[in-house]
Amino acid sequence: MVRLEHGELLSSGYQGVVYKVPAGPEYPDADWLIVKEAMGSPIIRAFRRWMIRREYRVYQRLEGIAGVPRCVGLSDDRLLLEFIDGQPLRLSANELPDRDRFFDALLETLQGIHRAGVAHSDMKRKDNVLVTPAGMPCLIDFGSAVLRPDGAGFLRSWTFRQACQIDLNAWVKHKYLARYEELTAADAVYYNPTLVERVARPVRRFWRKVTARKFRKARRRASNR
Repeated sequence: MVRLEHGELLSSGYQGVVYKVPAGPEYPDADWLIVKEAMGSPIIRAFRRWMIRREYRVYQRLEGIAGVPRCVGLSDDRLLLEFIDGQPLRLSANELPDRDRFFDALLETLQGIHRAGVAHSDMKRKDNVLVTPAGMPCLIDFGSAVLRPDGAGFLRSWTFRQACQIDLNAWVKHKYLARYEELTAADAVYYNPTLVERVARPVRRFWRKVTARKFRKARRRASNR
């Protein structure tokens, strides 16, 4: 059993807490593991445990796909993953040693998980894409993944296809740093904003303007005191 008391807390969010822990003799192929554990009140903890078990099933579908951490197992509703040494793309987007190679590999990973019936659906968060010391991508945190259900009806199949497209749109956004006017013909085939994204974009812009205006007013009030 993994001993969390000796672990390093990496993050805490709506899905639970994430630790980096020594692998121990039970896992001779790894020095460190990532452990995701449910926390909170009994009701919240029960929901998070369900999410962790669901994420474990996602990783079972993704076994062997390059650019995805290896899932070590599920222990007492704690998800155990191999530790990937890397920096979030958020911190490395402008410093990739070989940008084309990195994004070609990331596209292959996306296409691989889509063929396996999984859409990440939260790839626009650059923290979910790691850059390894070798300059290669690793896609992490499948807690919000959308699965392609077997024998599903039109609506659920449509939802999965939309989630796959959102992944590809995020790939384009990261590769071109949101400078869509520079999109090449070869990559343009991957970019097709979904209805959800088209609706959310003006709402997000409006919200940014409102919050920026409130910030400026608060700053002026503070400076006048």
